[in-house]
Amino acid sequence: MDFIAILSGRIILEFLGASARFLYFNLSTLLNDNDFRTFSSFWSPSVSNKKKDENSEMNHMIGVLFFGALIMLLIIFNA
Repeated sequence: MDFIAILSGRIILEFLGASARFLYFNLSTLLNDNDFRTFSSFWSPSVSNKKKDENSEMNHMIGVLFFGALIMLLIIFNA
């Protein structure tokens, strides 16, 4: 049961991180004249292992930061 919880938590954090990166990059694209990037460029299972590992680490890190910020906001506004 713990193994399933760890795997699902990691997947949720990576998805949250990829979503945050996708929104940040594409919202900044609206302000600048950069190219739009698809969600699969931030979280894609069909790229090389090196690129997948780099994306996974970045998504996990940003997911943890985003989740921590959400928890802090919940604590602040529910107090």
